[in-house]
Amino acid sequence: MKDILCSLCMGFALVGSTACSNAGNGSTVHPGDVKTTAGTTGAAAAPGTSSGSNGGAGSGFLLPDVGGASSGTDQMCDGGSCACPPGNTTTISGYVYDPAGKNPLYNISVYVPDPGSPLPDLDKVAVACGCSQLFPAKILATGAPTDATGHFEIPCAPSGTVSLVVQTGKWRRQYDGIAVTANQPNVVPNLRLPANSTEGSLPNIAVSTGGYDSFECLPLRMGVSASEYVAGSAAGGHIHIYSGHLGAATAAGAVESDKNLWDTQAHMNEHDVVILSCEGQETTGGNPGQPVGAAEQALMLNYANGGGRVFASHFQYSWFNTGPFATAPNNIATWSAGPQQLDDTISLPAIINTTLSSGAAFPEGAALSQWLNVVGALTNNQLPIWFARNNVQALASPPSTEWLHVDPSATLAPSSTQYFSVDTPISPAGGPVCGRVVYSDVHVSGGPGVNAPGVAVDYPPAAGAGMGRGRGMDLGSGVVPTGCADHPLTPQEDALEFMLFDLSSCLVPIGQNPPTIYVK
Repeated sequence: MKDILCSLCMGFALVGSTACSNAGNGSTVHPGDVKTTAGTTGAAAAPGTSSGSNGGAGSGFLLPDVGGASSGTDQMCDGGSCACPPGNTTTISGYVYDPAGKNPLYNISVYVPDPGSPLPDLDKVAVACGCSQLFPAKILATGAPTDATGHFEIPCAPSGTVSLVVQTGKWRRQYDGIAVTANQPNVVPNLRLPANSTEGSLPNIAVSTGGYDSFECLPLRMGVSASEYVAGSAAGGHIHIYSGHLGAATAAGAVESDKNLWDTQAHMNEHDVVILSCEGQETTGGNPGQPVGAAEQALMLNYANGGGRVFASHFQYSWFNTGPFATAPNNIATWSAGPQQLDDTISLPAIINTTLSSGAAFPEGAALSQWLNVVGALTNNQLPIWFARNNVQALASPPSTEWLHVDPSATLAPSSTQYFSVDTPISPAGGPVCGRVVYSDVHVSGGPGVNAPGVAVDYPPAAGAGMGRGRGMDLGSGVVPTGCADHPLTPQEDALEFMLFDLSSCLVPIGQNPPTIYVK
């Protein structure tokens, strides 16, 4: 009987989980996993060096049965350790990449589905607390989620011709016709998440655009197909574009955020993730739109409490500096209003948090740091960021968790928080934690027509127009996705890619470990 080297942890898309170490599994860093940028080298850490992380009983996430009498791959567990049945030493291993096939991905589950247990139709699964509804009732075999190099290994695997499912949250792709030889290591070609709905399933992501950021272009550069972009809640795609103040629109025309996204709870709840790009002013969600107030803030809180995920950039602090997110017990931070611009002509060095404010380990932060090193985004172990702001004056910690801050030695806003998250409900009173809100004081870009030196701009100004969309001129030029620049992810876009996949995964609360499933 072959012992598996760690508890067989079922980390199905658990946010930030490296459920168990792959140390000793014979895996190596795969050629091409490390990309380099000018002046930096992304050295991949050895698989299995990142620690287990956030998750646990509070997530309310119980996983389906694994193995079984009919599968021939029973995984037998006792007291936290697992072993393969006698005679089965078959393994399946490989690497998982983003939809573009460029960056390896962390915390992605890979499993062998049971042909008799259908995969659920994820487009019909509503936003809710927990994730068991996203997975089939039964699978044949699985292993720990991918590590920071994108590597996975499935022990006790079935042999013959099998399928593999790659999944995190509602991102899911199935690969069929994979030949597996019994009782030997089987290394499969690189896998990736789907780029469009013909390849698999994607979450419904709402993007409220704004005149001073271009987050809506990030999924395109991550490899999501242009065909997935639709106006508002239109069918036929999964990137739903709503236009905020001076923000881009699809060719079908503007669908204003204040009238179509956060006007009702039902509209907001149509989406698995809501992304709020900076509008260059406190949020109105249209032209001119209506300032966000207590009614809209309550809708956002309800959405997050029910399992929704929110990413807010810069001036979108308007959701949090007044109203329910500023009132005990839901207060998350102390804010300074206004632009709080530092210096957009330079980059600032930022440090990834690997410990919590309590001094305890922060495994998600450690994984982010390791992963950014793998993809070559770090310079001297720091993340160079452009267009930083200083709106977060102090975090309420708990419940908020800082992920990224400016280096203390920086002259401008030393130690200022650039990313933080809070899990919701903030005071669950013993109930499950369901949703997550992430706030970023860093833009994807300097806004339409503006970017870091040497990086192509989104929505470049028309000939003779001077400045780009969102700067008071040429306001008809911001058409998404056709106006988005085609360039490799910048270092801060790498960090945002990690955060977006983390945000759209199944939630594991900060500071907890992923659940371990013991199969009888």
